[in-house]
Amino acid sequence: MNTGFIGIGSMGGMLVRALLRSGTLSPKDVWAANRSRAKLDALSSAFPGIHVVSGAHLVAQCNLIFVSVGPKDMAAVLAEIGSTLSPQHLLVTTSGAATLRALEDRIPCRVAKLIPSITQEMGAGIGLLMYGSRITAEDRNQLEELLGRICQPIAISESLARPAIGLASGGPALIAYILQSMIDEAMRSNPELSVELADKLVQETAMATLRLVAEAKMTRQEIIRRVALHGGMTTLSLEILSRFVPQAWQTVFRETAERDKLRESSVL
Repeated sequence: MNTGFIGIGSMGGMLVRALLRSGTLSPKDVWAANRSRAKLDALSSAFPGIHVVSGAHLVAQCNLIFVSVGPKDMAAVLAEIGSTLSPQHLLVTTSGAATLRALEDRIPCRVAKLIPSITQEMGAGIGLLMYGSRITAEDRNQLEELLGRICQPIAISESLARPAIGLASGGPALIAYILQSMIDEAMRSNPELSVELADKLVQETAMATLRLVAEAKMTRQEIIRRVALHGGMTTLSLEILSRFVPQAWQTVFRETAERDKLRESSVL
């Protein structure tokens, strides 16, 4: 089945590469359009046989179309392809900015949102799906089967988008930041600690902790209880973190939700 990709930047490029590498899609079935020709050339060089075309030509060839452009570019893309879209098309945007209702008011086809994660580079992680009112059971099955080769697709309501995106799509960056900050501050506390050793200690510990959850079926609360002994340094560390971390997360989720509302009103 011909599948189109408009926008092959950070997330769009990751998505199409993951689907091609997994064998879910064949290059001959992929049609790609992008503002930058260099990215198209790099993609077609890595996967010979894909079709490099304009957005309007892509719509004419593909019933399933992924649009992965920034919020500022969404209106321009819809202006370019809107007149060629029909009820037979299924358009999936990887941007959380425009609401599904706004998209349905603008174009005649079925619409859905996919919020991917960088973890799909490894064929893992969560792909968040949100469905518009015109989506059929066949559409849902098609998307979830297609994406199931590179992630665990989870369908959510649009009202859950902001916290879910923060946990699943933004999560890798937030987790990486936390781990890096642990390394940085440990090294500042003792300059004799090398970056190589600190990095190894944190990386191996983080991966092993996730294995305790996934394989040993320990809850996060149980891990904390077993490690943070009464009067110990880990207990002291947790007491210090509890003064600041919950408030930081409250601010993160509140301010990102507020920013989302502002973007929704201006995208289309």
